[in-house]
Amino acid sequence: MRVISRYLSGISIKNKIFISNILIIVISISILAIFANIVSQKAIIEKAVNNSSRELVLIDNNLQTLLFSVEDYSKILASDFRLQSVLYNDFLSKKMVDYKPVEGLNNLSMNKTLSETISNIVEPNTKIKAASILTASDQWVDVGFADNRFAARVFGSFNETSDRTLLPAWTGLIKFRFLYEGEDNVFAVSKTVIHKDTGKTIGRVFLYIKETVIASIYESEINYKGGEFYILDRNGKIISSRNKSNLYQDFKEVTSVSNPESFQENNNFIQGSGARKVLVSSHLFEPLHWSIVSVVPVDEITVERKEINQLIIRIGIVCLLVALAVSFRLSRSITRPIFQLSKTIRKIRTGELDIRSSYQSTDEIGYLSEGFNNLMDRIEVLMAENVEKQRTKAEIEFKLLQSQVKPHFLYNTVETIVSLIKLDMKTEAISAAKYMANFYKISLSKGHDMISIREEMLLTESYLEIQQLRYVEYMEYAMDIDEEIMPYSIPKLTLQPIVENAIYHGLKMNKEKGLLRITGRRCGEDVRIEIYDNGAGMDEIQTKAILKEVAGDGVGSGFGARSVHNRIVMLYGYKYGLEIESVLGVYTKVIIRLPLLVPQEG
Repeated sequence: MRVISRYLSGISIKNKIFISNILIIVISISILAIFANIVSQKAIIEKAVNNSSRELVLIDNNLQTLLFSVEDYSKILASDFRLQSVLYNDFLSKKMVDYKPVEGLNNLSMNKTLSETISNIVEPNTKIKAASILTASDQWVDVGFADNRFAARVFGSFNETSDRTLLPAWTGLIKFRFLYEGEDNVFAVSKTVIHKDTGKTIGRVFLYIKETVIASIYESEINYKGGEFYILDRNGKIISSRNKSNLYQDFKEVTSVSNPESFQENNNFIQGSGARKVLVSSHLFEPLHWSIVSVVPVDEITVERKEINQLIIRIGIVCLLVALAVSFRLSRSITRPIFQLSKTIRKIRTGELDIRSSYQSTDEIGYLSEGFNNLMDRIEVLMAENVEKQRTKAEIEFKLLQSQVKPHFLYNTVETIVSLIKLDMKTEAISAAKYMANFYKISLSKGHDMISIREEMLLTESYLEIQQLRYVEYMEYAMDIDEEIMPYSIPKLTLQPIVENAIYHGLKMNKEKGLLRITGRRCGEDVRIEIYDNGAGMDEIQTKAILKEVAGDGVGSGFGARSVHNRIVMLYGYKYGLEIESVLGVYTKVIIRLPLLVPQEG
């Protein structure tokens, strides 16, 4: 220490400042690089975990949609009157003393009737590969070229008392043979056919869904190179994967993940070391007790961090070289202002973003100080604007995701269909099912946020037709849309939340049957769509509050309209959005204004 002190005392102040500045800059850049490396790695890992969790939730939602769709088809098929009639006649024939297997023209007639019944629910009409019917006399009838002999070996013979559950039952992944395509990996869904009048078990329905249909749900969700999705059964066996050679194998043996038992709940963890370190995320698919698992190499996740580190090193080298030249020549003249400015910067680095440099001068340092203050002012404004935009965007996207899937609407519609079937209103039940399928087909729209006004009107019409079946005593509706505006674009699910509010908070509040009317016109370079109902209406306070942050008396009645309004404003500016006119007890009119834009093809 004495040697160092003696050496420092023998050099000029200029050199002392120069050396000190160099040391400070080197240390600062190093600390910043280390801190940035740690923070960036943590942020990138957290981002990857959140992305994986969202992907698994989306896959879960799509799997549930597929599961409910297939089960609904099995229920519809099992309750079809033609199928029940043929199976019941076969059942009665088997009970006769002189029973003989159905042969010749009678057998062909039965096969033809059953084939016509089930042909509408298999490819290409649905994602179901094939369907089979097992009669009480152990005869198999198929559509989709299922191998009946193979089905008989897999599922056995008819047993009247073996399975009387009303719920469809899923098998695990099995190899199944088709007549002209050979063996394929499928999931089978079986449904016992119970005669609606006698309660007798008269047959079984089997639907076959290829594993590739399940895999197609998540193949487009992979965001990282080298990442993989797996679906496991409750025993940890792989039942779906992009790599078909992994099917039927133990997940632990394929991936070397040591604790697959944790997949019985939603979980995220990192395992391994070096180049074999992976991020494992799991989500429990509760209806079938399957586990959806994503495995992503950590190296692929942290590619961004490597780029950040290289950028920090390059910037650090440039800053160090500049500091060497400037500090040596200007150390005496700029010591004080630089100290003040660096002090301000250190405070900002600690999070005090409202701190500004107090140094004022007409020289370059003064100009730098003023420019620095202006830059920080602008950054602070932009950060505030960005936070607000991100908050609004997240709220709108979350509400849109809810609107796309709407489980309560699905359950209510399915209950309506079941009720119509019980009332022997099969035509109405079929119509309701078609409208529900059309609603979800358009609302999903391959993930596109923008659709044509024609598609939006078809979606809204499907929704209204279903609601009219449920609330026929409350409402009737009319739609009058100019053909001229049909090709133009509209944010998906713009009308449905407004129409839903009109029904539940307008028409249903009245004792008499009401009218809901939708009209659409072109106004100059804009599109004007009006939703009118002669329901309960609103007073002036409710009308003004409906589009604000806090919605009057009911958050539910205002949030849908407010979300639609915010979404339109964010996309097109404050010139567009919603306007509301209402008179308490008389009517409510919601006016939607949009620009004339043609949707882009995705």
